[in-house]
Amino acid sequence: MTKIAIIGPGAIGGTLAAWLDIPPNNEIFICARSSFQSLSVETPFGKLESTPTVFTNPAQAEQVDWVIVTTKAYQIPSIEPWFKHLCHADTKVAVAQNGVEHIANLTPFIPAERLVPIIIDTPAARVATGKIIQKAPILMAIPNNKLSLQFASLFPTDNVTINLTDDWTSAAWKKLCINSPGAVSSIVNQHANIAGDPKAESLMRNMIRECIAVGRAEGATIDDEIIEQVLSSQRHAPAGSMNSLHADLAAKRPMEWDARNGVIHRLGKKHGIATPYNEMAAHILSLIETHST
Repeated sequence: MTKIAIIGPGAIGGTLAAWLDIPPNNEIFICARSSFQSLSVETPFGKLESTPTVFTNPAQAEQVDWVIVTTKAYQIPSIEPWFKHLCHADTKVAVAQNGVEHIANLTPFIPAERLVPIIIDTPAARVATGKIIQKAPILMAIPNNKLSLQFASLFPTDNVTINLTDDWTSAAWKKLCINSPGAVSSIVNQHANIAGDPKAESLMRNMIRECIAVGRAEGATIDDEIIEQVLSSQRHAPAGSMNSLHADLAAKRPMEWDARNGVIHRLGKKHGIATPYNEMAAHILSLIETHST
């Protein structure tokens, strides 16, 4: 029996928990702020229902074989108590979050050789505690190594796509090229297709250019064509589309502005690359977050 704990049962964490509960050799634990009795996920392939064990206090937890972290990037330091109770010397930890600092964020708590960084694309929404709507199939990208293969084996083979990549750094920075310009729609409180406005498009284009430059300095291979691909996707997004940064802002929750824009500025400074657009976006979102009521 493989024991798996998911820290953070939001839309992504809850969806992964539901799919992980399908293989009969998995035992699922959820680490949450508040308890709930059951997990129900409406997926494109039907409803998944389960009754995982829910821990609300790290002291309740037992040691497991795998921990999957699906909290926001800024929440990582606050979950250290969970690691102390869930992990033994051989516990592996997978982390699905925005940005490109998956390994750097976790190595203060877990050795790098026991970490699996995940790029995940799973449109999902939590409509109530323990109730989630998964709007599209799960797609994950992880490094092509032995530990990642062990992680992939935890999931059912049907309806969950896990791609192994020999260049995870490039994959992560390409995803950041998609995420970073979402700050524009968040700041102006408009849906994704605001990219059709020439002024918004210009801002987004420059933010992506900065992301590409810093990503390349970090070792990523990124073609310039991604700029038009991202902008076209934003322009033609379904009416009402809202990225997770914008959704958090609308709900007056803390935002991942640092993982999506601040990181470009921070790493840009390391390489001597100017990133004024992403720096400004991070500052504005930080101010909005600090002073919103």
